[in-house]
Amino acid sequence: MTTASVHRAAFHAREVGAPEMVCDGIWAVPLPLAGSPVLSVFVHLLRHDDGVVLVDAGYADELSWEALLAGLAAAGHRIGDVTHLVLTHNHPDHIGLAARVREASGAPIAIHPLDAFQLQRPLRGSFFDQLERELTLAGLPPAVLEEMVASSRALAAHSDDLLVDSFLADGETLRLGSLELELLWTPGHARGHVSLLDRSRRLLIGGDVLLPEGEVQVGLVSDDDDDPVAQLRDSLRRLAALPIDQVLPGHQYRFGDVAAVVARTLGEQDERLARTAAVLARRPDATAWELTTALDWGRPWERIGLTGRRFAVMQAMGWQRYLERRAG
Repeated sequence: MTTASVHRAAFHAREVGAPEMVCDGIWAVPLPLAGSPVLSVFVHLLRHDDGVVLVDAGYADELSWEALLAGLAAAGHRIGDVTHLVLTHNHPDHIGLAARVREASGAPIAIHPLDAFQLQRPLRGSFFDQLERELTLAGLPPAVLEEMVASSRALAAHSDDLLVDSFLADGETLRLGSLELELLWTPGHARGHVSLLDRSRRLLIGGDVLLPEGEVQVGLVSDDDDDPVAQLRDSLRRLAALPIDQVLPGHQYRFGDVAAVVARTLGEQDERLARTAAVLARRPDATAWELTTALDWGRPWERIGLTGRRFAVMQAMGWQRYLERRAG
């Protein structure tokens, strides 16, 4: 079986797959996400002349750490071989082990400045400050809001205090011997989300900007300038125009035919926006919470857990903001 089919089978079986070599010098390593409905996250190893670049860093727990060490060993490496750690964005399933990797390897950590909490926290507050602000704007009943924030805190540690060593810029190229990675700012899932393009292999390490199945979770709507749906749509159109034969995403499995996946994703989002607009036409004063409970999520609302409901509210907030900004 190919890497894609192995990981596709694991995804559909609700299992964490095994590390796999995607092509010469590039490995996809799934790390478990204990307690999360997402189940696992990929980190990627890219070999160069002096070691490996690690892209993303899983949860901050022992299960993820052991899986990372096992993935490095499968690729013929150890933690001390990591020379650079690049973070696609600052969500806890992507940055949890970052500080521990740096301590064990000496590898500097790089992230986009819009996702660097050392820069953003004074401006926007912590992740949980922003989440609570979004849920307040969404109109959640106080008891539900409190429970939802507490559940989010308990699910995973969020590295708000992580101090990175450098900041990534759109269009910058990371050159390490024969390895060249072009950094692309691809916001929408997170304000500072980046993807990494290897033009020589026509390969994209995509983080969470695009998935082979389902919809992409949009970022927070907690400030007046937030419009993550618009940003995501622009990012997807940008990727569809690039010379990419395969995408290595942060979840699910790798895939090709980027233009078709982008078209499918945008088409499904168009349908979501149309349904949201229809609800708002009937209930123009509806809060995002009321909107969320009125929309169809593919299964009865009472069967959706608290984490799933939080994701649903965030999607509805994004769709509502997008429509409001384009009304009339």
